[in-house]
Amino acid sequence: MSIYERFADLWEKISAKAKELFSRLKDSKRGLYLCAGLGLCAMLMILLGDGGKEEVSEVTDSELSEEALSEEDFIRRTEDELEGILCAIDGVGDTKVMVTAKGSREYVYAENESERKEERDHVILKNGSKEEALVKTVNAPKITGVVVVCEGGGSDRVKEEVVRAVTAALGIPSGSVHVSKMK
Repeated sequence: MSIYERFADLWEKISAKAKELFSRLKDSKRGLYLCAGLGLCAMLMILLGDGGKEEVSEVTDSELSEEALSEEDFIRRTEDELEGILCAIDGVGDTKVMVTAKGSREYVYAENESERKEERDHVILKNGSKEEALVKTVNAPKITGVVVVCEGGGSDRVKEEVVRAVTAALGIPSGSVHVSKMK
């Protein structure tokens, strides 16, 4: 089983446990506020903690291709996390989220320093007979917009809370977030 498959399996288990916990805490206002606060803090730490960049130490191209999430997986994971957080906000109710992103994962390779600026050589790691470039940083796709459809979307108070939560969690402007009432 690859690392990605193990991660996906673990993520499904964690998501199921979180949904179960949220459903038990829905009846308690204190529990809802606690979950919403903790969830927003966690998302802020994950998404904004390093400016949207993931530091990768001594990882090669072949390891990245096995472990890296595709753009679709990144968007799906972000949508799932937002749905979990938003449905915990008082008055929001059942929620559907759609995230749009621009670009894809971008790999920034480590370079050797040289006296002549026009020359750029990548740092190459040798592993037996294999040679691979050293990846310095992986930049995630840029989130450009979010649509939230929720049961409480007809309330101005709920709309404002949802927009605040999404903009805080993802670091996007409020004009990039739309909230509507669910049928």
